[in-house]
Amino acid sequence: MRTRYKIIVLLIIISVVLLSFWWQDQKQRMYDRNRISSYDYYVELTTDSTLSNVTLYLPLPVINNTSSVGMDIIEHGFNDDDDPSWKYALVDTEHGLMLSIKNAKIEPKYATRSKDSKKIPRPNMFSETLFSNQTINTMNPLGNEVVLMPKYNLTHNVTRRPYPQASGQFDYDSKIYAYYNTSSNANVSISIYLSGTNGWWIGGALHNSYWENMEVKLSGSQDGWTTVNGQLFTGEGTYDI
Repeated sequence: MRTRYKIIVLLIIISVVLLSFWWQDQKQRMYDRNRISSYDYYVELTTDSTLSNVTLYLPLPVINNTSSVGMDIIEHGFNDDDDPSWKYALVDTEHGLMLSIKNAKIEPKYATRSKDSKKIPRPNMFSETLFSNQTINTMNPLGNEVVLMPKYNLTHNVTRRPYPQASGQFDYDSKIYAYYNTSSNANVSISIYLSGTNGWWIGGALHNSYWENMEVKLSGSQDGWTTVNGQLFTGEGTYDI
């Protein structure tokens, strides 16, 4: 009787182990079948005054001084771009490869806040999504994936708690070039955002990602480089399949 009990227990253990291996294999198959990996690049430009003769050099997602995201923008334009007045180019600057954006004139846009009918500036928005056939290295993107360049004074911030869902935070300085004519009291804001994301479905929507952002505020006419602070967050999300 005791021998039979041991055999039954052993068979149960073997079945559980085999089932665990089978389920892990099934999850890997589902992951490989429905994983979607993409890079998302966003630029927002907000102004409260008319800008004329505008030229901007903006940080791009770059690796090894090449940018697949930038090449896609040059070939196809931004995803939501339907204004032919915007001109794009890739330029080699003293700070590396960057995206050139030009326009003869940019007029301010406004949205009306319903609460008090106050007009608030609305940004010009540019977005680009580029899909990847490979799983993106979201845990260690530096040196392995496209990141916003240039990066100066890159430091791993270990004294400040990173974004709640991220495993690491890096602070750095970057450069933006701006040339335009405008009134002396004009206010302009330029924001740039990049993310690399792996998404899949196994009993629910799952993802992991890295992302970074920077923003600079300018006043009056511009003709030169400006330093802007950026942050990179890595290892956000789940890594269990």
